[in-house]
Amino acid sequence: MSFSQNFIKSSTLVKQLLDITSIDNNDLVVEIGPGRGIITQELIRLAKEVIVIEKDRTLIQSLRTKFDHQTNLKIFNQDFLTWSLPSTSFKIFSNIPFDITAKIVDKLLKSKNKASEIYFIMQLEAADKYLIGNDLNTQNSILLSIFYDAEILGDIDRTAFTPKPQVDIVFTKFTLLPNPLIDPRLYPQFRDFVIFGFNQWKSNMFEIYKKIFSYDQFKKINHQLKINDLKPSQLNIDQWLKLFDIYQKFVSQNKKDLIDGFEKTYIKKIRTKNYY
Repeated sequence: MSFSQNFIKSSTLVKQLLDITSIDNNDLVVEIGPGRGIITQELIRLAKEVIVIEKDRTLIQSLRTKFDHQTNLKIFNQDFLTWSLPSTSFKIFSNIPFDITAKIVDKLLKSKNKASEIYFIMQLEAADKYLIGNDLNTQNSILLSIFYDAEILGDIDRTAFTPKPQVDIVFTKFTLLPNPLIDPRLYPQFRDFVIFGFNQWKSNMFEIYKKIFSYDQFKKINHQLKINDLKPSQLNIDQWLKLFDIYQKFVSQNKKDLIDGFEKTYIKKIRTKNYY
């Protein structure tokens, strides 16, 4: 049994996609969910070393038989979400299982050693949520933008997959920033702060954070950032960063306790639902 995955049928398509990447014979490349090995067979011809992580035991047996004599390939029968990422420099190229896209990206963002480039074949609807916009942003795009630039490199025809997906598919690239937008040690607090804001179901930033910032603080915040009447999706990344900086410097710990650990509490509350 496969794990909710649409497999690419053509090695020619894989070669075309790899041609627009920077992957070469100096790279360690990780592939998540290799399935039947269509992508794997092209990666091992191109990269110095390839690591594939496949959860499906039936597919693992087939992969090990197919690539039995490949010296630059390592195959792990494991859930990527519990697998330990490489400690050295690496890139990712994957046709990921669409139903766990958010969980995969979350793992990569929370990891200490981050992939220098990530190439994902993914749903257009999901990819759009990771792109920074001029007018509206999502929780996903704000959290990703701390470490990565995101772009869609092109569309992929649905007929290239089996089974044929019922959604639009795109080829997406995440490029690691030379310097993260905040100190990585503060990223867990930033995640809690942003996820808290996007999941309060209140009309504007003032209503959302009025138990966190004092009235006088909000007056100064609004004078500087003009955000009191905005929804979380209407803030750009610079506004989120400045607001978080004020939160870090001037909010008391007892108020921060209302937000610290919010992500875990929220995930537990909704359990299997898609929380972004």
